[in-house]
Amino acid sequence: TLEIPKIGISVPIIFSKNADINIVTKDLDSGVVFYPGSVYPGQVGQIVALGHSAPPNWPKIKHDWVFSDLNELNSGDFVLVDLNNRQYKYVVKKKVIIQKGADIPTIDSAQKNNVLTLVSCWPPGKDYQRIAVVTELVSN
Repeated sequence: TLEIPKIGISVPIIFSKNADINIVTKDLDSGVVFYPGSVYPGQVGQIVALGHSAPPNWPKIKHDWVFSDLNELNSGDFVLVDLNNRQYKYVVKKKVIIQKGADIPTIDSAQKNNVLTLVSCWPPGKDYQRIAVVTELVSN
């Protein structure tokens, strides 16, 4: 599971089989998608986690709302990943708005540590831009 205590979410992690947009889109109905090619928690490199966002007061159908409140996260907030009977704790390093189709941001420490980047549409429920919250592993 992926948990973000500050915004009150705990959702399943889905490992998409490939990067085909139709498969990833279908997988997003079941939770947060770890994009194919991402490293695993604890490994050196970057994990890209995709989640839907929805406008305010959207009914919580499927998992199309999970990343609606990513903008509330700030440096120092925590993200928890529970995988294979271990918990990985990440701390938020930065939050950016990027253009649709732009490269997913990371941080320099991804060359020697595990970085988890949470990505969703911005603003919530619209497909204009993307919000990306970059976090770094602090304990496992």
